[in-house]
Amino acid sequence: MRDVAARAGVSAQTVSNLVNGRTHLMTAQTRERVSAAMSALGYHPNSAARGLRSARTHTLAFLVLDQDARFLADPMTDLVIAGIGDIARDRGYGVLIQAGRPDEASDALLTPLLEHRADGAFLFLSGEPALRRWYVQRVVELGARAVVFERVDEAPNITSLTAADRDGARRLTEHLVERGHRRIAFVAARVPWPMIEQRRLGYRDALAAADVEADPSLERFEGTWGTQLGPALVDQLLRLDRPPTAIMCGNDLLALGVLQELRRRKLRVPADVAVTGFNNFDFAEFVDPPLTTVRTPGYEMGRAAAQNLIDALEGNGPVESRLEFPVELMLREST
Repeated sequence: MRDVAARAGVSAQTVSNLVNGRTHLMTAQTRERVSAAMSALGYHPNSAARGLRSARTHTLAFLVLDQDARFLADPMTDLVIAGIGDIARDRGYGVLIQAGRPDEASDALLTPLLEHRADGAFLFLSGEPALRRWYVQRVVELGARAVVFERVDEAPNITSLTAADRDGARRLTEHLVERGHRRIAFVAARVPWPMIEQRRLGYRDALAAADVEADPSLERFEGTWGTQLGPALVDQLLRLDRPPTAIMCGNDLLALGVLQELRRRKLRVPADVAVTGFNNFDFAEFVDPPLTTVRTPGYEMGRAAAQNLIDALEGNGPVESRLEFPVELMLREST
């Protein structure tokens, strides 16, 4: 550590601050200089010894419940983790990913906390609401600090971080109603996600406000996320005696599959059927036709989650118990 300090022209305490994630105590230029000196000298802190001294691991656990085998390839999960990783990297923390399926409550998902291999956690959970509440309560019982990507009741050491999904879905549905649609379908994967539950509520809010009766036959929840789900859902909807004139998809991947199936059936979008997505993934504006959707700031949410959690762990100022990010309606040619 002394060699690093000498090479960087700083004190040993400054090097210690960087190693222990106290980057708020130095300028960005100093941090870069110390990091460069550590790299040049091949200096790697002993994280195990550091943990013994401080009772901390400088590791954050990303705990995810997802039925899909390819869950890490999901664009929203990817954006959230990217934001978390960006802040964690800059503040000297590692990120450990622990995954489970939303079948039944199990401490297996919480292993990094139970084994004290992580200082705090991010909970990115699907499954029935009661199952998700069990995990949040279990984290509270363990006394762990956590950020939950869902709106939850206030609890010790828990920060709730969400996007305004309900508002976004309401505005998206209002747009379709204004375009003359009354038979509007809402489709999503089978396993409940908190953000999808909120989007469904927003969809129903707008229908009620427009005096359009909600039709349960137009709400479909099948399979797991991905473009491959589109054909089955389109087939179910078009077989109805009164098929929809617009299809709202729980995310952009599903919307892409719906667009492909409608094209295969020689149906025009939006002349025959309007289609919307949600999240505004990078491809949304480049599909044919460009997709009307709602921008969800997943990367920014990940950054805020990591900033919040690390600040809480290090005692840096007040920590918000609830954060909600606004969303943006992206009107394009699919509606």
